[in-house]
Amino acid sequence: MDNGNGASMRISRCLVERERRKHMKSLFTKLSSLLPIQQTKMSVPEMVDQATAYVKELQGRLEQYKGTKVQLERTCEMRKRKRMIRPVLNVRDLGYNLEVNLITGLNVEFALSDFINILQEEGADILSATCHHAGDKAICTILCQAIYPRIGIETSSVHERLKSLIC
Repeated sequence: MDNGNGASMRISRCLVERERRKHMKSLFTKLSSLLPIQQTKMSVPEMVDQATAYVKELQGRLEQYKGTKVQLERTCEMRKRKRMIRPVLNVRDLGYNLEVNLITGLNVEFALSDFINILQEEGADILSATCHHAGDKAICTILCQAIYPRIGIETSSVHERLKSLIC
């Protein structure tokens, strides 16, 4: 009985070992397929060494990509902040004179000539117009007076028409 039981245990161990080898071969085949293309056949230790080196290379690339991502996110956030500057329009009635102030981000496109045309259409004579850049902002000031002092300039109408240009 002892011989029969020992033989079956031996066969069982052989079967278990054969399954283990098949499983290991399958795993090494998967590992080999994940590695960059090899020119020659490699031994298992060479394949493990190459896989280790490749994983370290990929980790380095991942860290580099993470750094690039952080830089791009910062750049994108800075661009968003520049775009977030909302135009501020102020029209002050100074009796027969009118002062128009505009503060906006550099991303807002408008033509100063359009502002001047609207003011002239509303009955204003332009005395001075200045525009300059301060950091990421553009600051424009237009000073004008009524062509016909008795009629004057309708401030609210001017404000609404100018506002429609920048919004």
